[in-house]
Amino acid sequence: MKRAYNSKTKNKVTPIVETHAAQENEVAFIMVAKGVLGFRESAHIVKVAEETGCSITIASGKKIGTNKSILSLVNLTISPGKSLVLNIKGERNEEAFREISKIIGGETDSNS
Repeated sequence: MKRAYNSKTKNKVTPIVETHAAQENEVAFIMVAKGVLGFRESAHIVKVAEETGCSITIASGKKIGTNKSILSLVNLTISPGKSLVLNIKGERNEEAFREISKIIGGETDSNS
């Protein structure tokens, strides 16, 4: 019967390889919505994600929306006064946060 592992290799340490995901900058914020998040605002969030190269996730209660789907953002049914958790991953996360906070705060024209 063969052994399941070679006893000569059991003390070797496996090197840890950092993946690209481990190197990304990630930030999370808790916000209170001051505006409504409809189709135009959701499309603008997706546009910001594409321009900055960031991955954006917004959670409201038990619902989660991402920049991968406009409908997932619209289905959050965000209205003024609702609490949100905003999570942004990417190198340009500060720029993405500034733009998204303007959108959620109702301070920007979402048609641009």
